[in-house]
Amino acid sequence: MRHGTSEELLALRDGEGSAWARDHVAICAECAAQLQRLEQVRAQLRALPSFAPPRDVWPVIREAARGERRRRRYSAWSGMVAAAAVVVLGFTVLHRSAAPAPEDVALKKAMAESAAMEQVFQSLHPDRRALSGQAAGVVADLEDQVAQVDAALNDTTTWRSDPERIAGLWKQRAGLLSALVDVHETRATVAGL
Repeated sequence: MRHGTSEELLALRDGEGSAWARDHVAICAECAAQLQRLEQVRAQLRALPSFAPPRDVWPVIREAARGERRRRRYSAWSGMVAAAAVVVLGFTVLHRSAAPAPEDVALKKAMAESAAMEQVFQSLHPDRRALSGQAAGVVADLEDQVAQVDAALNDTTTWRSDPERIAGLWKQRAGLLSALVDVHETRATVAGL
């Protein structure tokens, strides 16, 4: 015996059901019980108190959004300025040496890769940066790691004492930025942005 579908029972509840559905509910206790449950749910939903949002909240929300947007812009610009300062410092130190050593070539390559990834990351549209909680946690961790690498790169004593470590730090920074770009692009693709 075929029972009524949810759509048929909902239509019947709303007074638009077919003759077959009306006849079936009259003889089928299971479908009659389901129709009764649907009517109870409607009654319970109607009994809920209505909610009207306060009218004076919108200006507060708008100002908070503007402030957040300003903080993000400031953060993005300060990151770019810091990256540019590190790149300029790196090129200045490298140009002072007479003959480029193999480490210098590796360092320049790593710095160029990092600068390219920084540019790609900064070019991501801010609206495409919507993230789930898990993805936001990954992004925060990656950004913390980039900050740690930047702090190590800003230590000028390391530049002369260990140039191989500096090249490794630049490579690590480029890799972290690449991972950040991947997280944002993957999320934007999945979310259809």
